[in-house]
Amino acid sequence: MLKLNYLAAEMLRKLLDTVLYSNVFIGLCAVGLVLANQLTVSSEMHFDISCWFVFFSTVFTYSYLKITNTDDVYETTHRNWAAEHQQLARNIMLLSLIAAAAFFLKLPTTVKWEVVGIGLFTAFYGFVEIPFVNPPVKLRRFGLAKTLFVAIVWSVTTVLVPMYSYHLQTDMMVFLLIRRFLFLLALTIAFEVKDIQGDMEYNLRTIPLVVGITNTKLLAQGILLLLIIINVIQYVFFDIGFSNMLAVNLSLVVSILCIQPVGENTHDKWYYLVLDGMMILQF
Repeated sequence: MLKLNYLAAEMLRKLLDTVLYSNVFIGLCAVGLVLANQLTVSSEMHFDISCWFVFFSTVFTYSYLKITNTDDVYETTHRNWAAEHQQLARNIMLLSLIAAAAFFLKLPTTVKWEVVGIGLFTAFYGFVEIPFVNPPVKLRRFGLAKTLFVAIVWSVTTVLVPMYSYHLQTDMMVFLLIRRFLFLLALTIAFEVKDIQGDMEYNLRTIPLVVGITNTKLLAQGILLLLIIINVIQYVFFDIGFSNMLAVNLSLVVSILCIQPVGENTHDKWYYLVLDGMMILQF
């Protein structure tokens, strides 16, 4: 019986590792944010072309940046997993690229241009070196820039791209973008703590290295608290349902609590499963 329990636990662990480190989970998180927006602006959800595109493009981008990008010399759990499952990692990345391209072709022309803009921005972040600096570097090497970049790209990808068919008024679109940007900015700031050792090696002036881990967590939690206040103001003065405001704010309270244990030695599953999982919890 003990052996069977051990085998079952080991199978579950390997399955969880595969979902997390193949970047399938982060793709599901992105879709969760899209569906959360749909519930904010209407009472129905539609798993449409934009959802599929957001999922596969997220899986591909993160797979490339976390698995195949060789700029970072220090080991990561994603790279270790990919080294142990080389064929599976390559297949997931290739299939996600093909699927993202296929669903991209089905998007409206205006949305395609938005995606192209995001793609160019992402290229300078992790793929292409900025040519106007000496020596040439990628955008992710500029400490705070990579934090803002992640929040901006995720906001555009999960708000502007999938909301094209809803024809929202400008004030509602701005609200969705602000809500998404602040939420992801807070999570990204908390994630900076995980990378503190690698950032020290690269001499990057990230938030934890400048203000310390404790102040970094307080900053992230403060942003989420500000977002709770903004959601209440939006409910009072604009067309946001009470249940939506309450649900989002409760998820933000849980996010604030989940940031508190973050530290230099926190297991990476707390980041990739719990903190990233706050996106699904919000949905």
